[in-house]
Amino acid sequence: MIRKQSRREWSDKMSDIQNERLIEFISNSKVAFINGQFQEAFTLAKEAIKLDENCADAYQCAANVCMSLGRYEDAIEYYQKAVNCDPNNGNRFFSLGYAQASVNKIAEAMQNFAKADELGLNEDAAGQMYHILGIVNQEFGKLDDALINLKKSELIIPADMDILKRKAVIYGLLDEITNGLQTANQMKLLAPSDYSGYQAAYILLKQAGRIDDAFKELRYARMNLPSFPFALCGDMVNYELVKHEQDGDTIHFEKALAYIKHFLKKEKPSISDVVECYLTAADLYLQLEDADKVIECLVAAEKPVFSYNNGVLFGEYTPQQLDPNSILNEMNANLYRYEQLSVEQLEAMRKSGTYITPTEESKADNEEYKLTDETFDISVEDRDRINRMYIGAYTLLEDNRKIMYYALELQKSQEPSMVELGWYTEARAMRDLNLDGWQDQYGSVIKKLRNNILKDPTDINAMILRVRCLIDTEQFDEAEEKCKYLKEELQKPLMEELNEAKNGGK
Repeated sequence: MIRKQSRREWSDKMSDIQNERLIEFISNSKVAFINGQFQEAFTLAKEAIKLDENCADAYQCAANVCMSLGRYEDAIEYYQKAVNCDPNNGNRFFSLGYAQASVNKIAEAMQNFAKADELGLNEDAAGQMYHILGIVNQEFGKLDDALINLKKSELIIPADMDILKRKAVIYGLLDEITNGLQTANQMKLLAPSDYSGYQAAYILLKQAGRIDDAFKELRYARMNLPSFPFALCGDMVNYELVKHEQDGDTIHFEKALAYIKHFLKKEKPSISDVVECYLTAADLYLQLEDADKVIECLVAAEKPVFSYNNGVLFGEYTPQQLDPNSILNEMNANLYRYEQLSVEQLEAMRKSGTYITPTEESKADNEEYKLTDETFDISVEDRDRINRMYIGAYTLLEDNRKIMYYALELQKSQEPSMVELGWYTEARAMRDLNLDGWQDQYGSVIKKLRNNILKDPTDINAMILRVRCLIDTEQFDEAEEKCKYLKEELQKPLMEELNEAKNGGK
């Protein structure tokens, strides 16, 4: 006889089947997640939740998908349910705190991290938690606490570049140069092809006033790195600007320009790198009072793909044969001369069909890096820089109508200081053109600057421009009185302008 199954046995069998299905859903969800099939992983997690509304792993799977998709609030909700189902698991509290930290819910995150630490969690989660705590401490200015937590993280997850970078920055903020340099050396050992360690040492040595030693770090990086990264180019330019502040020699601007040209010629920059190079070069040419070159660089920055692909700024580059052991000779000298067609001339050549199409054979022999012709929008900040430097260039050329045009463009800025500069520059251009109503324009600008100062007494830019307006309109006594409200280092150049104006520009 076949024995009938009891109700209990039937219930147990069905429960086993359901558990098997639950395990299958969760397992498949994890596999799908690892393979980047997020929607499938989420669907499977939801099926698991339907089978068992008290399954912490099911909620964890759903939350992990939401985190990867940037749906942080949904992730927090699912992690919270996982915690409710498994309240004695420290890893669950860590996951919830991590999601909360991602949306800047710092207080709640700290509470859950504390609970995770109390209950205990696996090494990987603990390392991540201390890392996050170090970041939070750093952002809140608790630098000693940040170092403690970052060091805890290092004990669990050694050789982490982000931790080392943060430690180097914190040591710099604490003015602990020796510890910072030791950390920079660790970074070099961990990632010898990465510029980060050299850059950290450069910044720390410069901060300590050891300028020559700081330059050695740039030289070591240039010698040891397989390429010339954009960050290194930027720091070499920065070094030359620091040296110019020390000795006033304009040769440093020429050297800085040589670095930029070398980078554009030898490396494979992104569009944003190219734009920054052109804008930095424009600023350097402005310091050299070469207005035509300033304008050329600004036009190039506005058309970065076309300009770079046609060699604007670095075309006709022919390096000298130098001693290979003297790596920096190439970067520190005026190595080459170049002839450069304007953007307009190049565009005309392109339209007239004078460009030569290479044969298949010559293509292989002459493969050059080119930027792809993709849409690129100048950022709001860079647009302000461009307008400001156009004003500088046309001031050198004494082209007041162009100055007025870019002054009006500057007034469209989202940055109040740029708008204020636009007001002042327009009034000054009107005066220099002797247009009707220029005195009234100055009066209007003075009132607007005064109102801005009333709204924000810390608006030093408005106060400086107000003094300049008073100087331009020969209200010398009031200008001198207002000048006294500024710090001594800001007073000095304004008083020089004032005294020169009193003496008729002599």
